[in-house]
Amino acid sequence: MAKKKVTKKETAKKAPAKAGAGGFASARVERIIRDAGAFRVSADAVSALNEIITEHGGKIAKYAVEITNNSGRKTVKGDDIKLAMSKI
Repeated sequence: MAKKKVTKKETAKKAPAKAGAGGFASARVERIIRDAGAFRVSADAVSALNEIITEHGGKIAKYAVEITNNSGRKTVKGDDIKLAMSKI
């Protein structure tokens, strides 16, 4: 059997990395750190902050859904998120 010849196009079909370990775009998380005053940012720092933001965001969202359900609504509103944030 003859081996199939692999071209550059076939090996370069990787999907672009949109999100880091958490769930948000790594570039956006890095921008948050840089806007806070950092000159250099390690990939580990981006990953750590991404995980923390995802974890806390999930807690806030869950509490906002509870607030929404207790209000007899199905739609989560901005005020629900703000109230959940102030309670957590």
